[in-house]
Amino acid sequence: MFRNIALKTIFNLRWQLLSWTISIIFVSFITMAFFNSFNQEGIDEIVNSVPESLQSLVGDVADFKTIPGYIGQQIFGPNLVILTIAMSIMVFIGVSASEEDSKRLQSLLSLPVSRTSVYFQKLIALVFFVAVVCIGIAIGIYLALPLIEKSADFNRIVESVFAAWLMNIAYGLVAFAAAMAIGKKGLVIGLSSGYAALSFIVSSLAPAVKELQVVDKLSIFHYYNNPQIMQHGLNAHHIYILLAIIAFLTIIGWLGFIRRDIQT
Repeated sequence: MFRNIALKTIFNLRWQLLSWTISIIFVSFITMAFFNSFNQEGIDEIVNSVPESLQSLVGDVADFKTIPGYIGQQIFGPNLVILTIAMSIMVFIGVSASEEDSKRLQSLLSLPVSRTSVYFQKLIALVFFVAVVCIGIAIGIYLALPLIEKSADFNRIVESVFAAWLMNIAYGLVAFAAAMAIGKKGLVIGLSSGYAALSFIVSSLAPAVKELQVVDKLSIFHYYNNPQIMQHGLNAHHIYILLAIIAFLTIIGWLGFIRRDIQT
């Protein structure tokens, strides 16, 4: 049906793409709809009662009082993006290790197409997939703004979506590069999900635990929304690091894929 591998991959993922996008729009919308509730009396005491080590997950009380702070913490903060990180890892594994496990990758490689073409066309499809889902975050925000009678800075939302897109691609590439380089699905799932969970925990605790601040530099999450993009704009240095991580993982995965023996 499709001669282009990227288009075929997107077509095969169409229902996942639709369901994930709708889900993220819904979660983003519902989260925004609760903005006015967080301005009621008593929220200060609730937020301040959270242990210091978990404050980065909840955010500062002031963040709940303004639209930029609320969007930056509750939408583009840990609460929502943990879903997109899990999604990225699952989808990236699905078109790599899972396809090899089911022998579909071997069937594709039996055709007159280079491994390089297979690798990068699949990656292009995945990058598109993540972009659509991340745009869903912004759609949810703008659907909710009239409901709560507020407005938001369009440019800052675009910047936040862009950073979320890069961050999710980076996490997905941890799984994709490992899958294409070593091909062992169980090991890939363990490595990628383990790294994601550990890096998320370290980055969440690092602001309150000085001993973790050095290790935190190894976490992809450290370079995302730090400081909050909705309030401070993009951190160019962190964006360059995310791009470098993406480039590095892409090359590692590609070199491993074109050189290793794939069992038929």
